[in-house]
Amino acid sequence: MDLTLSWDLFIIVFFAMVIAYSFIIGKHESVKIIIATYIATVAVQGLGNIMARITGDSQPILYVLGLSMDSTILAVIKLVVFVAAIIFIAVRGGIEIQYGKESGSILNLIITCLFGIATAGLILSTLLTFIAGSAILDINLAQAAAVSPIIQQSKLMQLMILNQDLWFALPALLLLGVGFLSSE
Repeated sequence: MDLTLSWDLFIIVFFAMVIAYSFIIGKHESVKIIIATYIATVAVQGLGNIMARITGDSQPILYVLGLSMDSTILAVIKLVVFVAAIIFIAVRGGIEIQYGKESGSILNLIITCLFGIATAGLILSTLLTFIAGSAILDINLAQAAAVSPIIQQSKLMQLMILNQDLWFALPALLLLGVGFLSSE
């Protein structure tokens, strides 16, 4: 069997891992991950903007010190801080999720799977935004130099990038729906 690494394979494995992790931690903890991802997305985008503004003004000083801050380094910093922020907020953020009325076990499995899909889409869309150096929900993300070649290679990546607004909205819509299902 000849296995070729591709972006499609990466997306499939990423979604499978996040969905499996959602089943391992359960519905309530999956909600914490979604909330932590939203918070981390906004925080890291804001910090990245601050870093870009600060390093842009002090570029000559950084050059004299032998340092440079290009878009690649900024993207890597944003990715690392993003992952660390999700973990820290989920573990130490003081977020506690408890639904009043629990639904049946089959419905819980479906909800947990949907939370996993939504979480994977949200995280991957956010990572692609950071890699492209774009703003959150930038309608021109597909034209960014870092992601446009990837779109040509992968139909799934094209689906992720062109529907980023759906991936950012889906977790919130699921949270609202489950909130109505679980209210007493």
